[in-house]
Amino acid sequence: MNRLMGFGWALTVCFLLTFLSQAAIAQSASHKIAVIDMQKVMRESHAGKAAMEKLNKKFEKLREELRKKQEELKAFKEDLEKKAPLLSEEARAEKEREYKKMLRDFKDKSDDAQFEMRQAESRTMEPILKELEKIVTEIGKKKGYTLILENKMPGIYYVAPEADITDEIIKAYDAMKKGNGTKK
Repeated sequence: MNRLMGFGWALTVCFLLTFLSQAAIAQSASHKIAVIDMQKVMRESHAGKAAMEKLNKKFEKLREELRKKQEELKAFKEDLEKKAPLLSEEARAEKEREYKKMLRDFKDKSDDAQFEMRQAESRTMEPILKELEKIVTEIGKKKGYTLILENKMPGIYYVAPEADITDEIIKAYDAMKKGNGTKK
Protein backbone atom coordinates (compact mmCIF):
# COMPACT_ATOMS: atom_id res chain seq x y z
CA MET A 1 0.00 0.00 0.00
CA ASN A 2 2.87 2.42 0.86
CA ARG A 3 4.53 1.62 -2.45
CA LEU A 4 1.32 2.35 -4.31
CA MET A 5 0.93 5.64 -2.46
CA GLY A 6 4.59 6.56 -3.16
CA PHE A 7 4.08 5.73 -6.82
CA GLY A 8 0.98 7.94 -6.84
CA TRP A 9 2.90 10.86 -5.36
CA ALA A 10 5.74 10.37 -7.82
CA LEU A 11 3.25 10.33 -10.70
CA THR A 12 1.58 13.49 -9.36
CA VAL A 13 4.94 15.27 -9.01
CA CYS A 14 5.94 14.25 -12.55
CA PHE A 15 2.59 15.51 -13.87
CA LEU A 16 3.00 18.82 -12.05
CA LEU A 17 6.57 19.28 -13.29
CA THR A 18 5.54 18.52 -16.86
CA PHE A 19 2.59 20.92 -16.62
CA LEU A 20 4.69 23.70 -15.08
CA SER A 21 7.51 23.31 -17.63
CA GLN A 22 5.00 23.39 -20.51
CA ALA A 23 3.45 26.54 -19.01
CA ALA A 24 6.90 28.13 -18.70
CA ILE A 25 7.72 27.24 -22.33
CA ALA A 26 4.41 28.68 -23.52
CA GLN A 27 4.97 31.86 -21.53
CA SER A 28 8.56 32.30 -22.74
CA ALA A 29 7.45 31.85 -26.36
CA SER A 30 5.63 35.18 -26.07
CA HIS A 31 8.84 37.05 -25.19
CA LYS A 32 10.70 38.96 -27.89
CA ILE A 33 14.44 39.43 -27.59
CA ALA A 34 16.62 41.69 -29.73
CA VAL A 35 20.27 42.68 -29.90
CA ILE A 36 22.14 45.83 -30.86
CA ASP A 37 25.73 46.27 -32.01
CA MET A 38 26.52 49.60 -30.32
CA GLN A 39 29.94 49.79 -31.97
CA LYS A 40 28.23 49.66 -35.36
CA VAL A 41 25.76 52.34 -34.24
CA MET A 42 28.66 54.58 -33.23
CA ARG A 43 30.52 53.90 -36.51
CA GLU A 44 27.55 54.36 -38.84
CA SER A 45 25.23 56.94 -37.28
CA HIS A 46 25.79 60.56 -38.27
CA ALA A 47 26.37 61.70 -34.68
CA GLY A 48 28.67 58.76 -34.00
CA LYS A 49 30.74 59.49 -37.10
CA ALA A 50 31.03 63.17 -36.14
CA ALA A 51 32.07 62.26 -32.59
CA MET A 52 34.66 59.76 -33.82
CA GLU A 53 36.05 62.31 -36.29
CA LYS A 54 36.40 64.86 -33.48
CA LEU A 55 38.13 62.29 -31.25
CA ASN A 56 40.44 61.18 -34.06
CA LYS A 57 41.57 64.77 -34.65
CA LYS A 58 42.37 65.16 -30.96
CA PHE A 59 44.12 61.79 -30.93
CA GLU A 60 46.24 62.71 -33.97
CA LYS A 61 47.26 66.02 -32.36
CA LEU A 62 48.35 64.24 -29.16
CA ARG A 63 50.11 61.51 -31.12
CA GLU A 64 52.04 64.10 -33.15
CA GLU A 65 53.18 65.85 -29.95
CA LEU A 66 54.36 62.54 -28.52
CA ARG A 67 56.11 61.63 -31.77
CA LYS A 68 58.06 64.90 -31.66
CA LYS A 69 59.09 64.31 -28.04
CA GLN A 70 60.12 60.77 -28.91
CA GLU A 71 62.29 62.03 -31.78
CA GLU A 72 63.95 64.57 -29.45
CA LEU A 73 64.62 61.78 -26.99
CA LYS A 74 66.09 59.54 -29.68
CA ALA A 75 68.30 62.35 -31.01
CA PHE A 76 69.56 63.14 -27.49
CA LYS A 77 70.41 59.46 -26.89
CA GLU A 78 72.24 59.15 -30.22
CA ASP A 79 74.19 62.32 -29.49
CA LEU A 80 75.04 61.02 -26.02
CA GLU A 81 76.27 57.70 -27.44
CA LYS A 82 78.47 59.50 -29.97
CA LYS A 83 79.97 61.91 -27.47
CA ALA A 84 80.16 59.55 -24.48
CA PRO A 85 83.78 58.45 -25.14
CA LEU A 86 84.88 62.09 -25.30
CA LEU A 87 83.11 63.20 -22.12
CA SER A 88 84.52 63.03 -18.64
CA GLU A 89 82.87 60.49 -16.34
CA GLU A 90 81.14 63.27 -14.44
CA ALA A 91 79.82 64.92 -17.63
CA ARG A 92 78.69 61.55 -19.00
CA ALA A 93 76.84 60.78 -15.73
CA GLU A 94 75.17 64.21 -15.91
CA LYS A 95 74.04 63.59 -19.52
CA GLU A 96 72.71 60.13 -18.57
CA ARG A 97 70.70 61.67 -15.70
CA GLU A 98 69.36 64.27 -18.11
CA TYR A 99 68.40 61.49 -20.56
CA LYS A 100 66.63 59.51 -17.80
CA LYS A 101 64.75 62.66 -16.77
CA MET A 102 63.68 63.23 -20.38
CA LEU A 103 62.58 59.59 -20.57
CA ARG A 104 60.46 59.96 -17.40
CA ASP A 105 58.96 63.19 -18.75
CA PHE A 106 58.09 61.42 -21.99
CA LYS A 107 56.42 58.57 -20.11
CA ASP A 108 54.46 61.08 -18.01
CA LYS A 109 53.33 62.92 -21.15
CA SER A 110 52.32 59.62 -22.74
CA ASP A 111 50.30 58.63 -19.66
CA ASP A 112 48.69 62.09 -19.57
CA ALA A 113 47.77 61.81 -23.24
CA GLN A 114 46.13 58.41 -22.68
CA PHE A 115 44.18 59.77 -19.72
CA GLU A 116 43.15 62.85 -21.71
CA MET A 117 41.90 60.65 -24.58
CA ARG A 118 39.84 58.47 -22.21
CA GLN A 119 38.32 61.59 -20.68
CA ALA A 120 37.57 63.13 -24.09
CA GLU A 121 36.02 59.87 -25.28
CA SER A 122 33.85 59.69 -22.20
CA ARG A 123 32.71 63.32 -22.52
CA THR A 124 31.99 62.92 -26.22
CA MET A 125 30.24 59.55 -26.12
CA GLU A 126 28.19 59.92 -22.94
CA PRO A 127 25.53 62.26 -24.43
CA ILE A 128 25.23 60.04 -27.52
CA LEU A 129 24.80 56.92 -25.40
CA LYS A 130 22.11 58.63 -23.30
CA GLU A 131 20.20 59.58 -26.45
CA LEU A 132 20.59 56.06 -27.82
CA GLU A 133 19.29 54.60 -24.57
CA LYS A 134 16.09 56.64 -24.97
CA ILE A 135 15.68 55.49 -28.58
CA VAL A 136 16.30 51.84 -27.71
CA THR A 137 13.78 52.05 -24.87
CA GLU A 138 11.22 53.72 -27.15
CA ILE A 139 11.66 51.10 -29.89
CA GLY A 140 11.64 48.31 -27.31
CA LYS A 141 8.30 49.47 -25.92
CA LYS A 142 6.78 50.20 -29.33
CA LYS A 143 7.80 46.83 -30.82
CA GLY A 144 7.02 44.82 -27.67
CA TYR A 145 10.51 43.55 -26.89
CA THR A 146 10.97 41.92 -23.53
CA LEU A 147 14.75 42.21 -23.61
CA ILE A 148 17.30 44.08 -25.76
CA LEU A 149 20.96 43.11 -25.31
CA GLU A 150 24.31 44.41 -26.55
CA ASN A 151 25.41 41.98 -29.25
CA LYS A 152 29.09 42.00 -28.20
CA MET A 153 28.39 41.07 -24.56
CA PRO A 154 30.23 38.06 -23.17
CA GLY A 155 28.06 34.97 -23.24
CA ILE A 156 26.21 35.82 -26.45
CA TYR A 157 27.47 33.29 -28.95
CA TYR A 158 24.80 33.31 -31.61
CA VAL A 159 22.16 35.79 -32.67
CA ALA A 160 19.67 35.17 -35.42
CA PRO A 161 19.94 37.99 -37.96
CA GLU A 162 16.27 38.90 -37.52
CA ALA A 163 16.90 39.61 -33.82
CA ASP A 164 19.48 42.31 -34.64
CA ILE A 165 17.82 45.75 -34.61
CA THR A 166 21.05 47.76 -35.01
CA ASP A 167 20.14 49.24 -38.41
CA GLU A 168 16.71 50.23 -37.11
CA ILE A 169 18.35 52.02 -34.17
CA ILE A 170 20.77 53.85 -36.49
CA LYS A 171 17.90 55.04 -38.71
CA ALA A 172 15.84 56.16 -35.71
CA TYR A 173 18.80 57.97 -34.15
CA ASP A 174 19.75 59.72 -37.39
CA ALA A 175 16.11 60.73 -37.91
CA MET A 176 15.92 62.10 -34.36
CA LYS A 177 19.16 64.09 -34.77
CA LYS A 178 18.02 65.38 -38.17
CA GLY A 179 14.69 66.41 -36.67
CA ASN A 180 16.54 68.37 -33.98
CA GLY A 181 18.55 70.16 -36.65
CA THR A 182 21.79 68.72 -35.30
CA LYS A 183 22.68 66.43 -38.19
CA LYS A 184 26.38 66.68 -38.97
